[in-house]
This record gives sequence, C-alpha cells and structure tokens, in this order.
Amino acid sequence: MNTPKLYQLLIRADKAICANCTNLLENSEPAPLSSSHYEEDKVWKSALIYDHEPNLGLLKTHICTSLEINPSEVSLQSETIEDKDWVSHVQSGLKPVHAGLFFIYGSHDKDKTQGKEFTIEIDAAQAFGTAHHGTTKGCLIAIDEHAKQTTPNTILDLGTGTGILAIGAALLWPKAKIIASDIDPIAIGVAQYNTQLNNQTESIHTLCADGFDDKTLQANAPYDLVIANILAKPLIAMASDLSQIIAQGGHAILSGILSTQANALITSYEATGLIHRSTKHYDEWVTIHFEKP
Repeated sequence: MNTPKLYQLLIRADKAICANCTNLLENSEPAPLSSSHYEEDKVWKSALIYDHEPNLGLLKTHICTSLEINPSEVSLQSETIEDKDWVSHVQSGLKPVHAGLFFIYGSHDKDKTQGKEFTIEIDAAQAFGTAHHGTTKGCLIAIDEHAKQTTPNTILDLGTGTGILAIGAALLWPKAKIIASDIDPIAIGVAQYNTQLNNQTESIHTLCADGFDDKTLQANAPYDLVIANILAKPLIAMASDLSQIIAQGGHAILSGILSTQANALITSYEATGLIHRSTKHYDEWVTIHFEKP
C-alpha cells in the first residue's frame, strides 16, 4: 500500500507577517492539515503541513497580494517530511485553553473537563479555530464579556471555521437563533461535525455562503450580534454590508486584525455609523467591539 507524501511549507518573516501568513493560509483553500507559528534562533517561522506539494510561486503571490507586503519581506520553502499522522500529532500537542468562562480542549484531554461548566471540544482540522490563536481566543473572551451586559436573540458567526465561536455563543445564550456561515464548504463540514459533537445542532444553523449573499442569512437579519473572525482587508471591504445587517442597539465583535491594522478598520466602521466600544490586544492581534446606535 502506498502512503501519500506529506509536505512542510516553511515561511520565514518577521513576527507579525508570520502570524498573518499562518492565519491567511489556514483560511485559504486548500487548507493545511496543521500549522504552527514559533520563534527559533531569533527567527520567526510558520510551518504548515500539506498532503500535496505546495506551489511556492502561487503561494507567495497570494500572501504578498493579500497581506500587501513586498516579496522580499517573506521567504518560502517546502520539503517532503517523514510519514506520520500529522493531524493527530498536532492534536496531541495542543493543550487546553481557558478563554473567559470557556474551557476549550481536544479529544485527547476529555479527562480534564471535570468541574468546567462551559466546555468546547475542538480538534485541529481543515478549518480555522481552536482558541490557540489570539484572534479566536480574543473573540471568545469578548463573547463572554458581552454576555454580562446583554442577551442577543439573533447571532451571526461570519466565517465560522470550526464553528467554535458559534458554539461558544450557543452555550452562553441557549435560546438565541445562531447562523454560522463560511465561504469554504470544507469548513462548513467541520463546523457541522463540531456542533453535533458539542450538542448544539438545534441552536446553530450552518450554511455555506459568500459573504452576505445568501437568502437564509438575509432572512434572519437584522442580528443582535455579529461575530466575524476573518482578516482585516475583507472586513474593511464589507464594512457597509456588515453594519447594515446589525440591529439597532446591536453589536459586532471583529477579529483577524493585526494591531497595525486596527486604526484603518475602526475608521472604516465608524464611517458607517457604528460606535467603537473597545479594542483588546492578544499578542500582535486585536479584537474590536462596535455597537450600532
């Protein structure tokens, strides 16, 4: 029996660019089997595992265009790696995460959930969101803080990835109607699996949609709370559309934003009439909270 080869894509750049590359490629198709972001010998690296040989030229163009950086600012190389179950290998190394009231754990850590009330089981998969990344963790903390102030009846998780944020919202607001959408059908499959795994299929409706162009998404608008953990560039581009589907008195929690991109994003959303309520920093990332008056 022939075992398919696995390939490691290694990215070298400064800390912020490496982090943004990891986030970008985790949200790109085809998604890596696993990813990591670390410092080694004072050099920042991102390592992503694929089941096919990466096209370095296409990937570099994608990275430089999406992140608006110069090609000289990032170095890419790929190599064949030893045969092993890399998804399971990465899963086994992921420790549980506390994010506000939430306790997020992999299937290998079920024995650590005793005494925890708001638990979410999420394994590394072909979709973004395990709470080990500052953007996902920041959103979970923001959702927890939001629950202390208000009770939304309708919630949209835009770019749901693994479904982790929608699941967190369902745990805090079990009576809310939650739409979890993503442009990637693979991510929707992962989200559906995770909502079932965490017993939230009745609260969460998953759908594959390109932005706001979906009848179900539109039919459930306006939303009391919109959560979008994507990237700064598409978030800025959709500022007008996103603000329109928020109910009066409603809120937006946005992430996938580098600290250096925060001011531009805040300006674009304030121009739509939203009020900037807070910006919270998690490593080089920020989570931004807006309210619609």
